[in-house]
Amino acid sequence: MRVNLKSKYSCRRKRDYITVIAVMMFSLIVLFELYLVFILPLQLRREDAMALHVNRQRITAQADELRRKCGDFLRDNPDSLRKGEISMVLSSLDVLAIYLRNNQELLNMDQIREIRSSLDRSAARAADWEKQKFLVKRRTFNTTLLQKNLEEKLHRFDKLLPQKLK
Repeated sequence: MRVNLKSKYSCRRKRDYITVIAVMMFSLIVLFELYLVFILPLQLRREDAMALHVNRQRITAQADELRRKCGDFLRDNPDSLRKGEISMVLSSLDVLAIYLRNNQELLNMDQIREIRSSLDRSAARAADWEKQKFLVKRRTFNTTLLQKNLEEKLHRFDKLLPQKLK
């Protein structure tokens, strides 16, 4: 009975090239699905780690470039107020560069974004300096009116002084 069912409901296939190709394709599909399930997520995590490493390197390079620019501005500017503004930005960039050198491998993406925004603000200041736009400006006011008033008071006082001494 069992032999009867098997012969009635099963198909007899010869081992030919179509069968071999079908089995190979099935095996490749199963292997590809296993790759998608297990290996691809690992590679994506590795690529994220590489992107994090690249971003760490980029902010370090950007900080170094800004420090170089600020040093050039500091050397080329004769005005002491402008030098003071540039020195403040340069000193903060120096502190940031030291921090990056010591803690670069510990930074996560949020910290990198925060540092990048700080560097972008400093880069905007440097771009303004190239256009001779500084935040600190030397303010002057007209002192001639004040001098005239003081001189008049002095003259009046000088006139009154001899009378008071008598």
